[in-house]
Amino acid sequence: MKKYSLLLCLTLVIGLLAATNHFVNSLQAQIGNPTPDRQVLVTMPPRTGEDGQIRIEPGEKYQTNIRVRNVSERTLTLRSFAQDFIVREDGETPIPVQDTVTNRWSLANWMVVAPNLHTLAPKETAEMSILIEVPENAMPGGKYAMVVHEPTDGTDLSDVQGAIAAISQRVGTLFYVIVEGPINEEAYIRNFKFKKFQEFGPVPYSFTVRNQSDVHIRPRMNIDIFNMLGKKSDSITVDSKNIFPLNSRDFAGKWDKIWGFGLYTAKLTASYGESGQVTVATANFWIVPVRIILSILFGGLLIAAIVMATKRYSEKKYQLEQEKVKELQKKLDQYEEEGKEKK
Repeated sequence: MKKYSLLLCLTLVIGLLAATNHFVNSLQAQIGNPTPDRQVLVTMPPRTGEDGQIRIEPGEKYQTNIRVRNVSERTLTLRSFAQDFIVREDGETPIPVQDTVTNRWSLANWMVVAPNLHTLAPKETAEMSILIEVPENAMPGGKYAMVVHEPTDGTDLSDVQGAIAAISQRVGTLFYVIVEGPINEEAYIRNFKFKKFQEFGPVPYSFTVRNQSDVHIRPRMNIDIFNMLGKKSDSITVDSKNIFPLNSRDFAGKWDKIWGFGLYTAKLTASYGESGQVTVATANFWIVPVRIILSILFGGLLIAAIVMATKRYSEKKYQLEQEKVKELQKKLDQYEEEGKEKK
């Protein structure tokens, strides 16, 4: 028995020493290979223009300054360059493209960045000049690009595998330029709908706005809700967001009303563009608190049944009492006749 106890103790000691050795080795590995400083850049401003866009006549030049700041703890060498971008499916997130876009929305090939190389110490800021030269024959409408800043040894964001690692190492300033001239403005609403039937609110809704304009739009949208009598019940303001040319953007929300009854009509109005264009869509939906209605009906039927049962019981009781009275009256009449015969 003592031999087995000694072997058990030796096994526990060896296991403890092995675990301790593994912990020490892991700690030394972490100390010997510390996590490098993350390269972090901040650009100022994130988007140019007084209202987030720049208006330029064909043949004109426009110059502005932007800055980039190294907020990391290490010295960085940066390159800055203009690059066209596309918008992700969410309609909001800009994605720079590797090569200059040759379509009508391209802006990068009109832009000059100077200087385009910077070596920044920790917490240091660099300033650069941006020159935009619009050709004489430029088509009116929107042009879009971003000035990108990235470490010269950084991972390219066009590499999907390295995109997550490099996202904090690459930043940019967005440029929305509108070339003046006759600009087509056209947009429409698709798939405007509320949930068709609900017992209670909130009632969800969704719709899509398609922009067929030559320029990005930021529609101002409002939903008016009318009850079955045509009376306005409520109004919902939908948050405005940019929609790029030949792109669609989805919107969703909910009407916060809890109680309602009957058929409702929702009217969505979206105004956009410089000339105040308007597009409208409607949708119908029902709010019917079925369970409450059934509960009320059941309660009413139950009360009616109780009343009827009580009434029938009272009538039956009354009839029985009347029959007893008649029986007693009959017996009294018999007694009186018998008494007269005896006399």
